[in-house]
Amino acid sequence: MRPAPRLVLLQVLNLRPFGGILADPMTWALISNGVRARILRQLENSDAGAAIELISRSRSTHLRESLSDRPGRNHALGPGARRSVMEPGSDPIRRDMQDFALQTLGLLEQHLRARDFNRLAIFASPRMLGILREEMPTALHPAVILERNFNLIQMPGPELRRVVCLLLQSVPKTMPNARS
Repeated sequence: MRPAPRLVLLQVLNLRPFGGILADPMTWALISNGVRARILRQLENSDAGAAIELISRSRSTHLRESLSDRPGRNHALGPGARRSVMEPGSDPIRRDMQDFALQTLGLLEQHLRARDFNRLAIFASPRMLGILREEMPTALHPAVILERNFNLIQMPGPELRRVVCLLLQSVPKTMPNARS
């Protein structure tokens, strides 16, 4: 099946379907597991420098608050009443991960607005990837070209960069917001 002539022409001319010339692709990658994040910059450039490293400083504040409140054993409820150590529906670890995701996404949004990158690949543990999707600012959505539930955070720097670049080879450079 042949692609539509208009799309081929747009790719040859390096144009977006809705108009405008694309800048050179500047790809960054976010690698995160919920308490640690690494941001690889300028993946098209082999000597782009060290990754930006973020580590959650929350120190489980939501978990500590939940445990210090001790809502659990309440004898005023009477016999047969349900007693719980945690409030129903609260997940303090998830809230800590959400706070960290907001901090990380806020930093990425600042760099996007400064035009430091125009393409973003995200590699995160499954739970963190879901949180990142929920918390992602609207401004970042068009820049996301790839999302994968891979936890690559423990890889050494040079190997991590090599693996991420290999995974990005399947993503076309002419369509900046084509998600996989």
